[in-house]
Amino acid sequence: MIATTWLMAASAALATPQEDADALFAAQNWSEAARAYEALLETDAGNGTNWFNLAQARHSAEDHAGARTAYLRAIEAGAAPVPRIRYHLARALMSLGEREAALTELETLAATGGPPASVIRGTVEFAALAEEARFAAVVEALTPCTGPEYRAFDFWLGQWDVTAGAATQPTASSRISSKHGGCVVLEEYDAGGYTGMSINFYDVTSDRWHQSWMANNGVPVYLEGNLDETGAMVLSDADLPISTATGTINRVTWSTNEDGSVRQFWEVSTDGGETWSTAFDGRYVRREASSAE
Repeated sequence: MIATTWLMAASAALATPQEDADALFAAQNWSEAARAYEALLETDAGNGTNWFNLAQARHSAEDHAGARTAYLRAIEAGAAPVPRIRYHLARALMSLGEREAALTELETLAATGGPPASVIRGTVEFAALAEEARFAAVVEALTPCTGPEYRAFDFWLGQWDVTAGAATQPTASSRISSKHGGCVVLEEYDAGGYTGMSINFYDVTSDRWHQSWMANNGVPVYLEGNLDETGAMVLSDADLPISTATGTINRVTWSTNEDGSVRQFWEVSTDGGETWSTAFDGRYVRREASSAE
């Protein structure tokens, strides 16, 4: 027991001032953490991380003026991530009653990217800005999945009866819904013994739509693509590793008909796209609102 106590004391004695400051911060001892970071910054004024930690310690201790100064110094010193720092700076500015300065910081976030709109709307300090047109513009700019490219697959949304191939009666039902703030198109397909679902989304980094499908037969399908010149959604796995592994290319086309129905035409090729055979040809007819549930 004595040896253990001695080792703990020795370990504490060997801790660096940086470790001490970080430990106080982790323990949420804000006033002591602030003093520790202030001491560190006296000899290393270019340490952006310590400026940010100092700002957060002061902010948590309700020293909003001190927090504002430290947030600005953190940005000046190149601390990251800058959007997070600006977000907290705007909070501190609102607490100081500096409404215009806070709005300016929020507009900078809107222009450069920052926390999602749900975070901005839910921040207590920004509640007083709810009726401001400038604040509404910030919220709109930070709301994801609102551009026209995210709406490209909306023609498929709805509750549908699906008739496959030459059948004269519906062979399945399918519910296509918009989820997660319009960022996901969710497909739920039910043909009785065969059921499956897919998530579909626009990937801004690749400028392509992506579908991941899984059914109760355990066979996954991954597709990518976009609208073609006719407005049809064409997704394929031709350039994806799965087609190389299986030797089969899947190509699925969704197109609208004049009567409002949607055709899903699924083709497969086993010779690198030279020839194609039909895997599924379905007509989606929208259910009446009274029978959509």
